Amino acid sequence: MAIVRLRPEDLRDAIKRDLLSLQFQPQVHTPTGKLVGAEAFVRWPHPSYGMIGPGDIIPLVEQGNFHVEFDRWVFSALADQVKRWEDEGFDVPVVAANIWTQTLRAKDVITMLEKIVLASGVRVGTIEVEVPRGTVRDKALAETARRLRVLGVRVASEEFGDPALAKSAEDFDTLKIGYPVVEELSQVGSPSSDTVRAIVEAGAMAPRRVVADSVETAEQEDALVALGCDIVQGYLYGPEVSGVELKQLASVGARHGAGE
Repeated sequence: MAIVRLRPEDLRDAIKRDLLSLQFQPQVHTPTGKLVGAEAFVRWPHPSYGMIGPGDIIPLVEQGNFHVEFDRWVFSALADQVKRWEDEGFDVPVVAANIWTQTLRAKDVITMLEKIVLASGVRVGTIEVEVPRGTVRDKALAETARRLRVLGVRVASEEFGDPALAKSAEDFDTLKIGYPVVEELSQVGSPSSDTVRAIVEAGAMAPRRVVADSVETAEQEDALVALGCDIVQGYLYGPEVSGVELKQLASVGARHGAGE
């Protein structure tokens, strides 16, 4: 494929020139179909290769070792979008984006994110940072996550399937049920049901929001709801959408296959 000719410096230049874009996957409250949040994903509209997604963007960031620069763009763009929504009267309760471990370890990450949020003027508690796996067990990363919450930045994690981590759930705002767990729910004899139950119980004890990621089928959604998780995101509700489309989707209520 021609796309393999892309170089890390090409992506870095696109970041500096603000040529990337964000798309959003809705987080849906299944009993009501109400939009209760969204997760942002980076796309690169390339003039020669078309829309480039994470499968090609992630390796370029890793090869170029510009994780912090990438995340600075992501959260700046996210804050700008949330502020536009707020100015338009569109209230999204939570808008999340992933952060690299390398960024979370950077000495100035707290200052960087504080400046981004303060400069944007968005409502406190709207922007959420989804931290990498391993954060809960890493004292330095866990402390950084705690300091972000002090600033009013929400923090999400998806590593609470282990009951031994349940007490740490109160240090986070959202507990995510990740793709491997959701994907295995339809397999007979899978331990995924126990994992979901453990995460839901950890969320209830804190109490914290619990969101299932990568939900693709109605059967998966039904299993999650039966286990006590009623907020989901994934292709069951359609592909990621633009900021304008997310606002439109919220006005009519989410439904299976939306955006297809």
